[in-house]
Amino acid sequence: MKLLEVKNVKKIYQTRFSGNQVEALKQINFSVEEGEYVAIMGESGSGKSTLLNLLATLDQPTTGEILLKGNNLSSIKEKDSAAFRRDHLGFVFQDFNLLDTFTARDNIFLPLVLAKASVAKMEQRMAPLASKLGLIDLLDKYPYELSGGQKQRVAAARAIITKPDIILADEPTGALDSKTSAQLLDMFQQLNNDGQTLLMVTHSAVAASHANRVLFIKDGQVFNQLHRGNQTNEQFLTLISETTTALLTKEA
Repeated sequence: MKLLEVKNVKKIYQTRFSGNQVEALKQINFSVEEGEYVAIMGESGSGKSTLLNLLATLDQPTTGEILLKGNNLSSIKEKDSAAFRRDHLGFVFQDFNLLDTFTARDNIFLPLVLAKASVAKMEQRMAPLASKLGLIDLLDKYPYELSGGQKQRVAAARAIITKPDIILADEPTGALDSKTSAQLLDMFQQLNNDGQTLLMVTHSAVAASHANRVLFIKDGQVFNQLHRGNQTNEQFLTLISETTTALLTKEA
């Protein structure tokens, strides 16, 4: 079942002073199946961050449609967009975006608090997450007492606790060392194995190798994709790296 559909999406920005138009996205088309784990790769300026902003309802396409469960995201009124993001989308950011004056527990609870969930419901949702993500001993600590990897696990729990339709991850390993990155990526794979749909934007071939499908974006267009199939992470990493090299060589 198609969970997310991006149809003929184009995004044009007009520069503030010169009035020139910049076409950040050109006729983007792809879909994400329910339960799929998709990585989007591209160099800086390729359009992947613009695309993520559109998927997150932080911006709207100039033309085209983005459908989540058949609902057109562009039709969501501005006053309803924050509630829509809270109820349907989970976010994991490179810089964690945790509140320093909140404990890990309160940071994780925040979206449910904003949704006016009961304390009983919040505790019920927390228990399995804290166990699965290794957070039981960290819940009463503040972000400044946590390592980068621990902060990212807290951020992941905050994204998951609302049971979103899809998790959008923006360079989630960008601020982590290699060991901690591997732990986070293993966690994402386990979440996907449990049925969670994920879409990750990354420039890292290692991070992308944990996904089931990789879309390559260049100059505002999807120009290639790879499917994992039965390959291991290591085999898929090799294929991704070879494809990236070939594409760069072709460009040169």
